[in-house]
Formats: sequence, C-alpha cells, structure tokens
Amino acid sequence: MSAAVHRLMFQVSRERALDVDADVWYAAPVDAPMRSGVSAATLAELRAAAESIKHFVLGLPADAVIAVEYVYDLPGVSAEVWQAHRELLARLSEAGLSADDRAELLLSA
Repeated sequence: MSAAVHRLMFQVSRERALDVDADVWYAAPVDAPMRSGVSAATLAELRAAAESIKHFVLGLPADAVIAVEYVYDLPGVSAEVWQAHRELLARLSEAGLSADDRAELLLSA
C-alpha cells in the first residue's frame, strides 16, 4: 500500500527585510496550520529552506511524503503569465528537452 501524499503550497514574494535592510525572497505557507514562513537571498536558498520546514509546517513525521508547490506573487506578472510559463515548460519537457536545455532555450529566447 502506498503512502498518502500530502500537499503544501507556499506563496512566494519579494519582501523588504528590515533587520538586514535588503530585499529577500519570502515563502509563506498557504492554508497550513503554521503561518510563519521562511526567507532567503536567492530562490534556490528559499526552496531549500521551505523544504527543510515542510514537515514541521504540516505537523507531520519526517517520513511523510509532502509535495510542495510554489505560487509566485510578483508585481506586474499576472496569473495568466505564470500559467503560460508552466504550459510552455510542460510542452518543452514533453518534447524531450532536458532541464538544462529548457533553461538554455528560455534564456536565449
């Protein structure tokens, strides 16, 4: 019998960290028992921080399977743009492009 997959969504935005007087990425859990989020200088660091607290946020044991989704809230970038981006990435993946090739293609577009 397979284990249940739990889901956790983080809303990601750019915030001003007053303690360090710098702009940071901030991820806040959505519809979760814990409301406090994590912040980091880069998106890679932010994802690592969010992954490290996902079990704590949902109050689940470390062996529970949790799928994390990130929803980005950036001024001037609509939900439609994010949806088009996800669809483009899915189509490029379906076409057999590796993650590195997809990134290179999008950077050169």
